[in-house]
Amino acid sequence: MSNPKITDIVGGYDFSWDSEAVQIRVSRIHSNGDGKITGEILVTTSAPGYSPHLHQASFNFLSSSTRKQLAKQLKEEYETDWDNILEKLCVYTSERVRRGEPVEDIIATGENIEPPKYILEPYIIENYPNVFFGDPGSFKSTMAVVVMACVVLPWYDNPLNLKAPSKPVRTLFLDWETDRATVEWQLSCFQRGMKTPAIPIKYRRCSLPLHADVEQIQKAIADSESKLIVIDSLGLACGGELNEAGAAIQFFTALRQLKVTSLILAHTSKDKTSSNKSIYGSVFFEAQARSVWHLRKRQEAGEDELDLALKNTKSPPFRKKFADMGYHVLFTDDSMVVKTEDPRNVAEFLETMGTQQRIMEYLKSQPASPSEVSEELGISSENARTTIFNLKKK
Repeated sequence: MSNPKITDIVGGYDFSWDSEAVQIRVSRIHSNGDGKITGEILVTTSAPGYSPHLHQASFNFLSSSTRKQLAKQLKEEYETDWDNILEKLCVYTSERVRRGEPVEDIIATGENIEPPKYILEPYIIENYPNVFFGDPGSFKSTMAVVVMACVVLPWYDNPLNLKAPSKPVRTLFLDWETDRATVEWQLSCFQRGMKTPAIPIKYRRCSLPLHADVEQIQKAIADSESKLIVIDSLGLACGGELNEAGAAIQFFTALRQLKVTSLILAHTSKDKTSSNKSIYGSVFFEAQARSVWHLRKRQEAGEDELDLALKNTKSPPFRKKFADMGYHVLFTDDSMVVKTEDPRNVAEFLETMGTQQRIMEYLKSQPASPSEVSEELGISSENARTTIFNLKKK
């Protein structure tokens, strides 16, 4: 018997024995700390006269008794050398799981140095997880629409101060929260209001957590040739207790298997009094993301317009944080217009500014003594005096 052809797939492998007309897909592989390797197997045949499907079940790759029992069962369905096939299946699967990713050479010569690239600067770093987070209703989905329009068209001459790619970036929207009609309506409103060409994206409704659906999502990415995925939203895509580190690690482990750039929409922490907001849940959600932006919205009841401000709370390790971004959004029943605006015009956003920036903005409007600054901004007198002294030195 010849050795099988082995093809890597996300979360597993495809085995094929051509001369025996046998195919086995191995997926959902899990290696325990005690060395046990388990997963799911799907056994099929392409032999004429037989039903293609032979067997599907969970499987322990290191159990001899399980292997012998399955070989006996499969011989009743299709006669071939199942003992040899399953032996090689287990050996090659175990070998690959333990081997992991191949070792590659890195030689730093100081020449041709390039930092990681942006798909859409300043928001989306290529090949990394990127996050927009904010309170419910903070227009995270609107900013996702802006991102998708800029990258899929690509909208390189956009009026929103965003550096778009020179070539289209195919995008897949993975939706755990709404439905296709809602996403299509949001895109259409933006397209109509901003008078852009049609905005083509791929859409997939999701219900299982990412880690439980990773193989099918990988297939959707491959079939659509997508280079960017939008995950709406983190809580449901994670599918676990968000405050536990294990849920975050499981989510990012699955996301890493997809080997694609991602924009993740997430909610903010519950503490409404803190100006230093973070992604809701375990600290690992922020630790594993590489570009994180906090969204804050100002909108009065009954108004058909709003102000939106974005703060870069975590920048990638290769550069400084970006300046704050601001937008004014005007919408009707069937259109949406987004314009840039100074984020300092959003009163709610001023609360997130550092002490130096808040004092500078206040003193631009009127002269004031340190004690007056202290009283107006609600900071200590000593902090006000020290900050003003440092600003003078600058």
